[in-house]
Amino acid sequence: MDREDLIFWIWLAEAVRGSSYDFRPLLEAYASPYEIYHAEEDELQCFPRIPDRPRMALLDKDLGRAAEILDACQRFGIGIMTYQSQLYPSPLRELRDPPVLLYYAGTVPSFEDRLCVGMVGTRKMSVYGAETAYKISYELALANVVVVSGLAAGIDGVSAAGALRAGGATVAVLGCGMDITYPKHHGKLMQEIADKGLILSEYPPGTRPVSYHFPIRNRIISGLSHAVVVVEANVGSGSLITAKLAVTQGKDVFAVPAYGDGVGYESANGLMRDGAFFAATAADILNRYRYVFPSSVRQEALQGVGKRSACDYEYLIGMGVLKRGEVSKQPTPAEPAQNDRTIEKQPRQQLSETARRLPSERTEIPKTAVSEAWPENDASPQKQKARTPDDILQSLDPVGLAILQTIPDDRAITVDELGNLGYASGEIITALTMLELMGLVQKLPGALYRKA
Repeated sequence: MDREDLIFWIWLAEAVRGSSYDFRPLLEAYASPYEIYHAEEDELQCFPRIPDRPRMALLDKDLGRAAEILDACQRFGIGIMTYQSQLYPSPLRELRDPPVLLYYAGTVPSFEDRLCVGMVGTRKMSVYGAETAYKISYELALANVVVVSGLAAGIDGVSAAGALRAGGATVAVLGCGMDITYPKHHGKLMQEIADKGLILSEYPPGTRPVSYHFPIRNRIISGLSHAVVVVEANVGSGSLITAKLAVTQGKDVFAVPAYGDGVGYESANGLMRDGAFFAATAADILNRYRYVFPSSVRQEALQGVGKRSACDYEYLIGMGVLKRGEVSKQPTPAEPAQNDRTIEKQPRQQLSETARRLPSERTEIPKTAVSEAWPENDASPQKQKARTPDDILQSLDPVGLAILQTIPDDRAITVDELGNLGYASGEIITALTMLELMGLVQKLPGALYRKA
């Protein structure tokens, strides 16, 4: 795709803010972003489901911002796959709100022909959780499964490292621009994934990791995955949001069992009560798909794996996933008292003014400037200081925006009342979940929701 075409695609993505299904009817009517760009206001009035903000953005014909983004991508070696590109993962086209385009670095695997498993969990993991996530991810990768994660601190980072250590493929989906390393201590891990796997983001270079990007990002993790495995997720965490999104997308959810006094015990039990599958080992996951992907899943590769898949702490330390001294003892199932110890949070440090360049080809990656400094390994992304209520509203899709506008300021309402909006129940539940994580609504007993 030439530069001019890419500029129009970036313009469209920025106009609808990436996380919206407003653009698909437009593409059906106009065939390309170039034609959408030249549409007049009266023509866009024929699409009543387009909210006022993206409609106004579509009438803004300034291509300067799109050109700047494309220049940044070329400077950092970042590729772009558009919704109509052959590289674009076809499972994402099934989402109700697929990204208009994805920025990427690395090699795109065949998401259609290979089993893809999302590994998500807490940032503040226990030793048991770290070892279990590593072992499962290592063995999945050994069996030719693509491991998908969000590259967050904790379980995500350990899972990605485990897949890499096995020599397998892993995909990391970011909640910020690809020129920003977040968390900072995952710089080397991010580099290895770009070299041996794939890094994706729907956010253009320079986009900071503000908190409301991550629940939006999570739909891509579950959308790419045939199954999502939850390891030590705390109640109300983003990992559980990913699990709920997976359910609404028709994907399987697995829960790793936790000890009665361990991290994520309540959530693990709740997931399994709600129908999640039990997953103590990679075999528990592979057994469900051995006939679905008979030519790509190589379960026989696990024969005799033995201790090779045990957590390699030196590797994790060398990759920057853990710091030396964070883990002093490797517990066993016979020692449950040790397993409720969480790995200490690393000291807060400021990002340096450099980040790794992420090319799509395997070349040496030089350092390049980063415009913002962010805290290292925060338990949650830091909020953008310049963030305003209008910024949040602009990030919502039409369903979430309609729900927020419908819920009264003075009382809670039921999901049934929201059914009058005309959206499918699955769309409403998904949107409510996203609004809850973003801190815009609060769920009350009795399936009631009110504004937060």
